[in-house]
Amino acid sequence: MYRFKRRNYLVLSLVAVLCFISYLNYAINKYSLLETSSEFARYEEIKLTEVDLADSELPSEEASDDGQSSAEEQKPKSDISLVDSTDNHVEDLVSEASTTIASSITNSKTIKRSNYFMESRLNTTIEREKIVGLLNEMINNEMTDENNRKAANDQKLKLIDIMNKEKIIENLIKAKGFEEALVFITDNSVNVIVEAEKLTDSDMAKILDIVMRETKVPFDNIKILNKF
Repeated sequence: MYRFKRRNYLVLSLVAVLCFISYLNYAINKYSLLETSSEFARYEEIKLTEVDLADSELPSEEASDDGQSSAEEQKPKSDISLVDSTDNHVEDLVSEASTTIASSITNSKTIKRSNYFMESRLNTTIEREKIVGLLNEMINNEMTDENNRKAANDQKLKLIDIMNKEKIIENLIKAKGFEEALVFITDNSVNVIVEAEKLTDSDMAKILDIVMRETKVPFDNIKILNKF
């Protein structure tokens, strides 16, 4: 009986010790958490202060930037380069591009390519867009004098009219039974390439009639080639 009571006492003592240790561990952890939380709070306060300081400095920087921008905007635009000058002739520019295109589309090696018509139209469009872009720059540039602006505008309208005529002639030629046709018009000549193994005298006469009627270019300035 005595031993049984003594054993119970030891068990209760051990339970009490374990409870005390658990409480002590809980208290330590709670203290650590509180300390960590307070440190984190202090860290947040420091960061918020830094952000506030940075925000307070931003307006002055923006104002400085705005001031710089305003100053730059107020500077006279004397450094704008002229798109056109006495050495830059509009007609020569268009003529040079036309010569390049004509040489490309009438090249015998180029004509032999299977996708000749697609490539030639694409290259021609690219070159024409370059010319139109340069003409637009001349027209819209404040430094362009009226004579050059008028010349550039006239060349642009002329180029648009030529492109429309080319499309009309191509459609008229295809209406005569040709699978495909490519037409390129310059000031004094017309180049025509058609999809055909060979061209008969009758074919040549049909094409010449269409081109001369639409362009008023004499027959000896019309070059007709076949895609073979």
